Amino acid sequence: MLCYTEQDFKKITNVSHETIRKLNKYLNLLINWQKKFNLVSRNSLNNVWSRHFLDSFQILNFTKKNNKILDFGSGAGFPGIVCAICSNNYVYLVDSNKKKISFLNEVKKELNLKNVFIYHSRIENLNIEKNFDVICARAVSSLQNLIKYSINLSHIKTKFIFLKGENVEKEIYLTKKKWIFDLEYKKSITSNIGKILIIKNIKKK
Repeated sequence: MLCYTEQDFKKITNVSHETIRKLNKYLNLLINWQKKFNLVSRNSLNNVWSRHFLDSFQILNFTKKNNKILDFGSGAGFPGIVCAICSNNYVYLVDSNKKKISFLNEVKKELNLKNVFIYHSRIENLNIEKNFDVICARAVSSLQNLIKYSINLSHIKTKFIFLKGENVEKEIYLTKKKWIFDLEYKKSITSNIGKILIIKNIKKK
């Protein structure tokens, strides 16, 4: 994982001072809640602008304005909360952990994120309208499971964006045994081994 500072983040993303202020407020909430609950790995807080903020932000490079984005397995809000703070997209967060949902609701309230919608549910049990432009996830499960869990929430034009690490080739190989899809690779800007998978037109074999 490459190491970027707050200043690096602002230079790379060109976001406003107000966005940086909100991200810092988000970071403070994360640090305070982390003292009571295990929201993220302890070591990752030492490199939060790279490991969580910039890593999450890069999804926005592959979305359009006013997109409806579904982030499942949201955890502490990565990538969904960062995408919501840094864009005008409508972001739907889904997680099955009550403590993490409580944290997400606190972040939404404190940062006044009117473009965020939060659901306490397992993704496979989520009952919601299937009109998402983008479905994304980060560090949740294997590619095969990610598709299996979320395919019912997609439509013909939905774009799937998944952040993956060094085992990505094996995951793709196993997934192609059950699914047919169009795949585009993008290199992660935060990791030398990280990959961003952009998947479209998924069909079951």
